Amino acid sequence: MKYEKTGTEQDCPRTRRGFRLHPEVLEMVERRKASGEYETYSDFVEDAIVFYNGVLDADENRAFLGDEIIKAMRVIVKDMEGRIFSHFRSQDISLSMLAVLFAANLSGMQKEEIESLRRDAVEYVDDNFRAKSFVTALTEQSEYEE
Repeated sequence: MKYEKTGTEQDCPRTRRGFRLHPEVLEMVERRKASGEYETYSDFVEDAIVFYNGVLDADENRAFLGDEIIKAMRVIVKDMEGRIFSHFRSQDISLSMLAVLFAANLSGMQKEEIESLRRDAVEYVDDNFRAKSFVTALTEQSEYEE
């Protein structure tokens, strides 16, 4: 990503600043300069600063990422939202159907049968869906092996 300069050196002269670089960083800059990508160290430093500033500044992400990547990301997010909504809607319909079936069966049951069913349901959920402590899991595993 090359920094687009506006005007000539005479129109907009550069300000001179001194800074220090670690040898390995200077070596990276010299490799870029030697490859012909940059005429001067200042050209490289300007590009690097503009690029990194785009990374840091949320408003300038278009300069860093480019419009096409941002469009693609929006499409991906929209698609995922659609899939998630569709999945939740499907689950909602399934749960509604189960609730109607369950209610129909409850109408012919005695109070004791309902209480027993509730206890069995809670026990099933505890056994199959709740996180267990390491000790509980180890105990159940050893009981299973015996």
